[in-house]
Amino acid sequence: MAFLLRSTTHLLLLLALSSCGYSLRGSESLAAKFQSIQLNVEQSNTEFSRLLQRSLQSAGVNVELVNSEFSESSPVLMVSDEQVISRPVSINARSRAAQYELRLSITIAMGNTSGYLIEPESLIVQRVYFEDIENISGNREEVEIISAEMRRELVLQLMRRLESLEG
Repeated sequence: MAFLLRSTTHLLLLLALSSCGYSLRGSESLAAKFQSIQLNVEQSNTEFSRLLQRSLQSAGVNVELVNSEFSESSPVLMVSDEQVISRPVSINARSRAAQYELRLSITIAMGNTSGYLIEPESLIVQRVYFEDIENISGNREEVEIISAEMRRELVLQLMRRLESLEG
């Protein structure tokens, strides 16, 4: 009896969730909205550009690198070069920077000949890290790791922004 009650409860919960439009993040296909996207990146050989191309392709979208503005055939996603800003946030007892804020940003826009699908906007990722003055080479490695993580997060922000577009 308890098994039947539990099974019925689970079934009702699943029906309720599916009827309200709930879906897991990423389960809606970007390829259903865009079969192909023309990608206009200022520098196509950067790590960010490669990550973005791989993410779009793994989502099932055909990607074509272009150097033009909007076209009629498919939407053009324009991405500026990434801007990296590092600034000290706090100082230690020796009046040297102890913490740094690392800020990575890009500007995106997407559209076709009929207008913008995404108006120009900035996407930003920030991180704060400690600098160890005793270990300079370790600090450089840490900054490289943090920067790589920030690029991945920026690509995820951009992918979520594309998925949020009304199809």
